[in-house]
Amino acid sequence: MHYTVFLFIILLISKAGSETYNLDQFIALVEANSKDLRMAEKELEMAEARYQEALSTALPKIYAEANYNRNLARMFLYVDFPDMDTGEMTSQKFQISYNNDFSASARLQQTLFSLQVGDALRAAKQYDKLTDYLYQYSFQTVISIAKKGFYRALMLKKIWEVKQAAEENAQENYQNVQQKFENGLVSEFDLLQAEVNWKNKIPETSQAKRNYEMGMIMLKNFAGIPVETEILLDGDLETYPAIPDSLTFDTVLDLRPDFNALIWERNLRETGVSAERAGYYPYLTGHFVYSFTSSSDEFDFDRQNSTYFVGVNLQIPIFTGGYTSAQVQKAIVELDKTEIRIGKTQNDIYRDLKNIRLRLNEAYDRILSAKTTRESARRAFEIAESSADNGLATQLELKDARVQLESAVLNYFMATYDYLDAFYDWQLATGNVRGSAEMLNH
Repeated sequence: MHYTVFLFIILLISKAGSETYNLDQFIALVEANSKDLRMAEKELEMAEARYQEALSTALPKIYAEANYNRNLARMFLYVDFPDMDTGEMTSQKFQISYNNDFSASARLQQTLFSLQVGDALRAAKQYDKLTDYLYQYSFQTVISIAKKGFYRALMLKKIWEVKQAAEENAQENYQNVQQKFENGLVSEFDLLQAEVNWKNKIPETSQAKRNYEMGMIMLKNFAGIPVETEILLDGDLETYPAIPDSLTFDTVLDLRPDFNALIWERNLRETGVSAERAGYYPYLTGHFVYSFTSSSDEFDFDRQNSTYFVGVNLQIPIFTGGYTSAQVQKAIVELDKTEIRIGKTQNDIYRDLKNIRLRLNEAYDRILSAKTTRESARRAFEIAESSADNGLATQLELKDARVQLESAVLNYFMATYDYLDAFYDWQLATGNVRGSAEMLNH
C-alpha cells in the first residue's frame, strides 16, 4: 500500500465521533475558559476597587450612632449651699440619672486640605493603567501559548502518523519478503532484516502516539475542554505566515504592554514618593455634628436635649520619630528599583528580538530545504520500493530509503513548527499578538 494512503486512512478514522476545532475556534475556547485570564480579569476588578477606595478619601463621610443604657443604680449630684441665716454650709442631693438613657448622633465629615488625597486619586488612576497593560500582556501571552500549543499538537500528530505509516509499510514489506522466502526467491538473511526493521518500528509508533495523546491532554486542559472529550484539530503544517517585517526598537517598546506596565509602575512609584512626603504637611478636616439625648424612668423619650455644632480639625505633624522620613526613603528605593527593572527589561527585549529574528530566518531556510529534500526522498523511496519488488534492490537499500523518507518528512514538519513557534514568539515580543488571519500558503 502506498505511503500516503496510510495517512489518509488514519485521518478518516480519527474524525469519526469527534469535535473539530480550527485555530480560531480553539482560541475562542481559551479566551472563555483560561484560568490565567480569569486571574488577570480579577486584577482589573481590583484596580476599580482601589480607585473607589482612593476616591472615598476626597468625598464626605457620614456616620450615625445610637445608644441605649439601662442604669442599675441611681446617680446623684451633691451641692453645698450656705445657710441664709447662719452662713453654715449645708449639702443638698439631686438625682441626675434615670432608669433609661437614650442617645443618638450623626456626624458629617469632609476633608478640606490634604496632599495625600490628590496623590491617592492620581495613584489609583495610574494603577488602573498599569493593570490594564498587565491584562493585555497576560492576554497576549495566553493566546500565544494557545497558538503554539495548537501547532505543537499538530506536529505530534504528524510524527505519530509518519511513524505509524512507516510501521505499516515495514510490516507489508516483511509480509512480501516472507512470501518470496517461502518461494525460494530471497535468503533467510533478507527475511530477518525485513522482520527486524518492522519490529523496530513498533515501539517508535507507540512512543509517538503517547506523546501525541499527552500533548492533547495538555491542550484540553489549557482550553477548559473535558479530558474525556475526543477532539480533532483542523489545521496543517503546510501553511505558515510570511516572515514579519522588522520594527524599530522604540516602536516595539511602545507596543509592548509589559514594558508600558513598567512605565506606569514608575509613575505610580513617583506618586508614592509624593504621597509619603505629604505626611510632612498639615491635614485639615471639617465636621458638622447633631446630637440627641433623652432620659426617663419609663421607655419614653422624656427630658430631651438636642445640639448642633460645626467645627474644623487641624492636624500638624511636628515629630513622628523618623517614621515619615523612613516611609519616604522606602518609596524612593522602590522607585529606584523600578528604574533598574526598566533598563534591564529594555536590554532583555532587545536581546529577545535579535534571537527570535535569527530563529525565524533559520527555520524559514530549513523549511525551504526540507521541502525539496522531502520530495527527493519520496521519489527515491518509490524507486527503491519498486526495485525491491522486482528483486533489483536489497532490503538494506529499501530500509535506508524508508529511513531517509521518514527523516525528510519529519524534518519538514519540525522545521515548519519551529518557524511557527518563532513567529508567535515574535508577535509576543513585539506586542502584536493577533488571530490566525495572517496564515498564508507558501
